[in-house]
Amino acid sequence: MKKRFTLIIICVLTATYSFGQIKVSEFLQESTIASADGNKLYFVDFWATWCGPCITAKEHLGVLQKQFPSDFYVVSLTSENPLIVEKFLKKKPNGLAVAIDYNKETFKKYNVSVLPEGVLFNAEGKVLWKGGAPDLKKDIVAKYLRQQKTTTSLKTFFNVVSLEEESIAEYMPIEDLEIKFINSNDEDLMVITNDDYLKLSGSLKQIVGYLAKIYKNQIVLEEGLNTNYEIYFKKPFNTGENLAFKLITKMELGVERKYNEGEGISFVIDTPKFWDTDQIDWGKNNSQYLVGDSQIKADNVSLKDMAYQLAHVLDMPVIVPDDSELSLGLHDWDFHYKFFQLMQSDLEDNYGIKAEKKVVSYPVYHIQKRVK
Repeated sequence: MKKRFTLIIICVLTATYSFGQIKVSEFLQESTIASADGNKLYFVDFWATWCGPCITAKEHLGVLQKQFPSDFYVVSLTSENPLIVEKFLKKKPNGLAVAIDYNKETFKKYNVSVLPEGVLFNAEGKVLWKGGAPDLKKDIVAKYLRQQKTTTSLKTFFNVVSLEEESIAEYMPIEDLEIKFINSNDEDLMVITNDDYLKLSGSLKQIVGYLAKIYKNQIVLEEGLNTNYEIYFKKPFNTGENLAFKLITKMELGVERKYNEGEGISFVIDTPKFWDTDQIDWGKNNSQYLVGDSQIKADNVSLKDMAYQLAHVLDMPVIVPDDSELSLGLHDWDFHYKFFQLMQSDLEDNYGIKAEKKVVSYPVYHIQKRVK
């Protein structure tokens, strides 16, 4: 069995900057494009092998790295098992540095909840910019390079700590639905999908919201229910299967639907002009979304699915038509969301969707333990 051993990096400190600005568990590879010494800027690209948009973002970052090879350094950081990442890199090699954050310490420190995400640092560890990795442009890097004077090396900037792991075989679910309580306060929902299973890790509220494509504030849980779980749905799924209902039934919970009123966005669609599924292609087993600081792109997702993602970034309910053929058919999407009027224009011109921000009536699902 392959073992990994603790790697301790010792550097001579200077008065200019402190040791180990960013903690990682292991470097799987250093960059073949950029110099590891004398960099003014470091960009941490948070990604995962299962995230299709992350792979697209890495291509963009690879081009950007080649444009600034001597004083700008990109490190792609994932929290996955190193053996899974190594296997991935053999199939899809790239020249960027790749590191592991096995305990998600750095993910949590910088509140990374949506992938792909990235943080740009100066040599002293100060955050200069944060956003979707595809939104980091050449002019942004050039501007910050002109402003920075201090430089540091890769080994000084990153602190490699506490790495002692054995090979861990990837778990394969046996039952159609497996539920495991996990003792965690992690507020981020992690989603992994492949040919064999869908895996969700997070709070029950997050998991039900994801499965049902319901905005988080439209779910109310009885006290004591919103604990964290690791849940596997074994593939293939039955056609039209409601995974949220399947989970709630398995957990012996009940659901009561009520209605609230509040600010939200209503979609009115008289003449749809939805894109087909050939406009964007991230391949199989991807996370389906690329959410930047102003743009949402999606590959093969329904209107209901897209509205769920939009509700998440805008933090308000998005109401779509009840027509199941209209709301559940698969399409590709690419539109602005940061400025409402611009989003309105994008949605109406490209998809025939009239978006109105107003007081709306929306369903709220109250989940509680069944009375036996």
